[in-house]
Amino acid sequence: MPNSYKPAIVVAAFNRMRSVQRILASLDKAVYPDDTQLVISIDNDGTNQDVYQFAENYNWRYGKKKVIYHSEWLGLREHILRCGELANQYGSVIILEEDIYVAPLFYKYACEAINYYASDNRIAGVSLYRLPYVEGHKAPFVPFDDGTDVFFIQMAGSIGQIWTSEHWNKFKEWYDTKPDLSQVRPMSEIIKAWPDSSWKKYFAAYVILFNKYFVFPKRSYVTNFADAGTNMVSKTFVLQVPLTLHDYQPKFVGLDDSDCVYDSYTEMMPDRLVKFNQNLKKYDFELDLYGEKEMYVKDYVLTTRKCKNIIMSFDRNMKPHEMNVMFGLPGTAISFARKEDVLMRRKKVSERLSDYNYFYITAFTTTYMFKIMISRFITRMKNFFK
Repeated sequence: MPNSYKPAIVVAAFNRMRSVQRILASLDKAVYPDDTQLVISIDNDGTNQDVYQFAENYNWRYGKKKVIYHSEWLGLREHILRCGELANQYGSVIILEEDIYVAPLFYKYACEAINYYASDNRIAGVSLYRLPYVEGHKAPFVPFDDGTDVFFIQMAGSIGQIWTSEHWNKFKEWYDTKPDLSQVRPMSEIIKAWPDSSWKKYFAAYVILFNKYFVFPKRSYVTNFADAGTNMVSKTFVLQVPLTLHDYQPKFVGLDDSDCVYDSYTEMMPDRLVKFNQNLKKYDFELDLYGEKEMYVKDYVLTTRKCKNIIMSFDRNMKPHEMNVMFGLPGTAISFARKEDVLMRRKKVSERLSDYNYFYITAFTTTYMFKIMISRFITRMKNFFK
């Protein structure tokens, strides 16, 4: 029997009036079926009654509206946890923090996606956001084009995430045991060091420990303004992605049949890569193409780090970087070696520049940067001798 989830929309708000006005304006322009529920949950620090009054006066034309003005300050983590609990009341929820903006057909996609994936107990949630970076060190990420419209990562989605009550309760049962994240392996130390206000690092640990995945779209149905607030010290554009504006029937695929499956470091799962390069089939290996893993759990590694006793190596010109291995392009940028032969040291400046040259625009190439440095040096010398 097919699933029939119809998620309630939950806006998690605090004290950013402009952000609240903007997300509610975007929600008002979207398309919904009859009787779509809206919940506006407002954390209370004693100074944001204006946000509460605006939410109370907001006219939701598509169904029932409920405003929750908490009696005390919760903080971001506890507030999102309270919002997640609403999945038990409504069956499923779409969590939208106040600095998000939705596409006109986000709700249509949300219903289609959650109903497609809800029966797979390996799925921990569905995201409406096309993740453009690697969590932690924020290098650019481009999923492999496997002819479908989704990809899977062992990481929590936090910008427009959808949970069913089953998704939520499995996580909450584990969370209530007060887990020690320092013992979770393999998990990025950068993510573990996120502030105590982060609920996401706990959900990420849960996903890793229980071998679950979040489903992400290759076309984004929400974007994020990253307004200054609890998580953002100042305004940034790093979270902005293009919105899908037209009706489009997404091509979903099950986890087992997808070629776009990634671990918690956003490295492609080895069994998916082996489909394209049979020379690796006999090895028990993992990928570290970003060169950012703190430890390895497999006997062999594909990495951009320097190695001894290299078994095979590949170029790094094609994007995404997995394709260089898929096609077996000869070169020296990517090495395949035993884990004990990988030099686990901090990257040199020249290696960092090489990464920038590969991932970013040509303004970051060594030659161009050298010209800038020379130009600045000459300018300073001229000013000095005036």
